[in-house]
Amino acid sequence: MKYFEQSDFVDCRINNFPSYTEYKGIQRYPPDSIFIDIDRSIFKDDKSFENALSKTLKNIKETLNGHPTVNNSGNGYHIILPTECPIILEQINNFQKYQDKGFFISQEFLRFVEIFLSNRKADSRHYPSFKSCQIRVPGSFNGKCLNNKDKRLSGDYRVKTLQQWNGYKPSITRELLEDFITHLEQKITDQENTKNNYNNNLKYKNNNFNRHNQYGNNNNRIEWIDKILQTPFEDCRKIIIDLILCPYLINIKNMSYDESYRMIREWLDKCNNLKKLDNYQNFVNYRVHSALKTATQKGIRPMSLYKIKNDDRYRNSNLYLLILQNEKGN
Repeated sequence: MKYFEQSDFVDCRINNFPSYTEYKGIQRYPPDSIFIDIDRSIFKDDKSFENALSKTLKNIKETLNGHPTVNNSGNGYHIILPTECPIILEQINNFQKYQDKGFFISQEFLRFVEIFLSNRKADSRHYPSFKSCQIRVPGSFNGKCLNNKDKRLSGDYRVKTLQQWNGYKPSITRELLEDFITHLEQKITDQENTKNNYNNNLKYKNNNFNRHNQYGNNNNRIEWIDKILQTPFEDCRKIIIDLILCPYLINIKNMSYDESYRMIREWLDKCNNLKKLDNYQNFVNYRVHSALKTATQKGIRPMSLYKIKNDDRYRNSNLYLLILQNEKGN
């Protein structure tokens, strides 16, 4: 409070986490608080800005049954939700291989939930971490707004609480951690694609890349993926959508975004009739749109059967076995 008073209550912030979160590179504190920053400047109008807040709060309710604090920072919304995360993620065996690849798991989780729960509407320049998760204090003044004439004249420069946390800490769910693993897998795939992007682009431009060897044929059709679209799957739907179907429809079949979404939605409906998913509608809204955008923006290609069979990241899943059974069944 002494520091806040000395600053005349301008740009007062407090860290969302304590100062002892790690020691000598070892994580010692769980990611038990979610912080989402939705900035007004990235939206074309107030309606889309308000819709982003409403959908984010809806996602938090459906995914975690949470009722967070919502602060108006003067230039956007800050959404803060304390959670129950009884174990440090680095201590979970399933995350060991990602640590070996250089990921700071708990910190990566903070960034993932912001993207996931906001449907990628959060400020892309915001990188929450344990040491820099700075929350503006309600009642203080936003210095950026004080320096803005319109904001200053309107009086819209004080940080306000629009919704208060209800005191309930929702637990981090298994489903959310599974989505986080899919996110990590996608990041690894993106890194690999970026690493080989230059050579691959040359091959595609010169038509020297033999798609038959990697995918199955060279006439914009991959038979084993087409069979997946005809058959509902009980498991591995997230990986199939992210790394097979969306890249296939967008970058191999050259289908439109809307047509690709329609085909995947029809396939998912069949899968859900076979084995229902919790929060199915939320899964469809986030997962399919996110994967289609990634495939469109980054031009990624679908995984090959060889990689699914031999890559350590997928060898322990049932994906290759399911595809093989699907091939025999057809």
